[in-house]
Amino acid sequence: MLGWSLSLSGAALVLITAVALVRWVEHAPPPPFLTAEKIGPREAPEPAPKPRHFLRLAGSGSNLPLTRALADAFVATRPWLRVRVHESIGSSGGVRATDDQAVEIGLISRPLRERERALELDVIPYARVAVVVAANPTVAVRSVDREALIDYYLGHRTHWSDGTPVTVLQREEGDSSHGAVGKAIPAFAQADAESREANRWRVLLHDRAMQEALLSTPGAIGLFDQGLATIQELPLATLEFEGIRPTEEAVRSGDYPLTKDLAFVVPGNSREPDPLAMQFIAFVFSREGQQLIRDSGYVPADPPEHSIFAQLRQVGPPPPPRPQPQPRAVEETEIETETETETETETETETGADG
Repeated sequence: MLGWSLSLSGAALVLITAVALVRWVEHAPPPPFLTAEKIGPREAPEPAPKPRHFLRLAGSGSNLPLTRALADAFVATRPWLRVRVHESIGSSGGVRATDDQAVEIGLISRPLRERERALELDVIPYARVAVVVAANPTVAVRSVDREALIDYYLGHRTHWSDGTPVTVLQREEGDSSHGAVGKAIPAFAQADAESREANRWRVLLHDRAMQEALLSTPGAIGLFDQGLATIQELPLATLEFEGIRPTEEAVRSGDYPLTKDLAFVVPGNSREPDPLAMQFIAFVFSREGQQLIRDSGYVPADPPEHSIFAQLRQVGPPPPPRPQPQPRAVEETEIETETETETETETETETGADG
């Protein structure tokens, strides 16, 4: 009996002590890490500073082959630099990434939209490219006029002259090539929208898909960048438009009307652009850069008037400053480009992403 009494007394003492401790904790002041000041929203940490020898570019898929060629040439004489050209995120994505300081240079292939013009970004056109009516090599014709082009997209002309069915390949709404042709030919813009709404033709979401479909589909036609076809040496048939070939002279004069401009976007006004970005753009406007643009099937743009690049076509860019030797420099002499993979994320980004 004595043992049971002692056990019950001990248990009661433990219970009383526990209750007292709980009451004390409930009425004690909260620890500092649980105060109202500490549990509110936290400020985002400052991003790590970008290395001075590292440059990032991203945006429209129409710009990528030429931009990568220019980046290769830029790094070839500056082996201490690294340039990363990201996979396509569309013109809209390039504008957002530049404004968010995720990249130093955005790539666009259309004019800025009204809401984008409020972001205080500077637009620097650097090349013009012909938008061509490209066809599978089996297509028998070699020229098309605006009336025939509209009829093909509306499905009014269904066969080529040799009896092969016409297969039109479209891009998503907002694609820069379709936008350029629609601006030059308003009736085409209406026919293009009507066919897309009626699901008349297959709609492709990026340039790689378009080129593969054009090459693999007998009788296929679609709008494509001449520069992309030239720089990648694609065996596509590019049709004359109303008897005019998209030569540099015809594009410059406007005799060939189906064109679009490729441009860089960089921070403007109160925000200071990245010095390495300015060096890269200076190289693009140099004699070497302009010749590379021309050899790649594009038409070089004149530097903006009254800009720091205005005289570069005549005298070339200043020699780049050589940095102090750095350890493990060999590992930094590279140009990085993303592997061209068609992921679900890329497809979602490029849908309606204007080229």
